[in-house]
Amino acid sequence: MSGAQRAELERRLAQHVDAGDTAARDAVAHVLATTYGAAALPALLRASVHDRNDDGGSLQLDVLELFKAWPAEASAQILACVASDDPGLRRVGVWGLSVIDWSRRHELLPLVVEAGLDADPRVRAEAMGALGSIFGADDPRARAVLTAGVRDPDAGVRCAAVQGLYQWRDEEVTALLVARAGDADRAVRFWTAWALSRRPGGQAALERLAADRDAEVSAAAHEVMALDRCASGASGHRGP
Repeated sequence: MSGAQRAELERRLAQHVDAGDTAARDAVAHVLATTYGAAALPALLRASVHDRNDDGGSLQLDVLELFKAWPAEASAQILACVASDDPGLRRVGVWGLSVIDWSRRHELLPLVVEAGLDADPRVRAEAMGALGSIFGADDPRARAVLTAGVRDPDAGVRCAAVQGLYQWRDEEVTALLVARAGDADRAVRFWTAWALSRRPGGQAALERLAADRDAEVSAAAHEVMALDRCASGASGHRGP
């Protein structure tokens, strides 16, 4: 296909994204990906700003296939997203850093740490998720950003930070999570209940959350407490 045809497909892709037509979006994105390969990445990454495929569509799968087939080009595009003036593209860039090449996580970590201090809360939340997973690995820089994140003014960032801190099991982190049991945002309290699972010193906070005014928060705390009791009973069992 010619450059003009590619431009027309990219224009249609943008239209479908703006209209929220995920089926048409995915169809055009797939044609672009299979026809133009790495050259289609900028358009597909722009489309990913508005929909990271939480709806189960194929856009993200096509992007991942392009990452796999053209790693050098993918890395260049992701780094361009991270450095973009558009916060939506920066968010996509942080996600991309998490999937392009896990062997480079120590090299890429400073970019994710910087994103955790971004002016846009969506970018900060994305960074918290990355720091709590592939970029965590007990790195003190990741921990520092996450511990600051639990006090972020944005509830979405606090949610992501609470989830990200789950891997650290020491008393300092437990104290931070216990404090979040009184957070004004119900989603933060919900994820705090799960993050307090099997933590010495977190039982009292779980009991408060079990009595929370929000039914989903209360149910989560009750489930965590039940799972903790089962795990404790199993670990204490001594068979014949």
